[in-house]
Amino acid sequence: MRDFAALARYLDARRTMPFAWGSAANDCVSFYVGAVRAMAQVDLIGARSWTTARGAARVIARLGGFEAAIDAHMQRVAPALARRGDAAGVACPGHGMMLMLVEGDTLVGPGTHGILRRPRAAMIAAWTFTG
Repeated sequence: MRDFAALARYLDARRTMPFAWGSAANDCVSFYVGAVRAMAQVDLIGARSWTTARGAARVIARLGGFEAAIDAHMQRVAPALARRGDAAGVACPGHGMMLMLVEGDTLVGPGTHGILRRPRAAMIAAWTFTG
């Protein structure tokens, strides 16, 4: 089950948190992993950790690339079938793709000064998790 009340509390807590690299910080992966932890008590990354952009790139490279890493932990779905709480891949200049949370008609993720929202139409890939 997905606890959307817990997800709402998580999003509210991150509302003004600025982007920061780190598995315990607020980059796109840590943001999404934290959301899944809040709404379903599922840990998608285990003991993997990073504190910088370079460290994140090393983790991603060891896992075969960004999309391959996500494919290994979640099931890919058509963007039109993504439901609330699923992961959305969105084009990101300089990084290729960033991960956002499907909120409904919008996608949500970390931004420079807090939560960033994009229209659902920005989604170019999607994944779901069991939970």
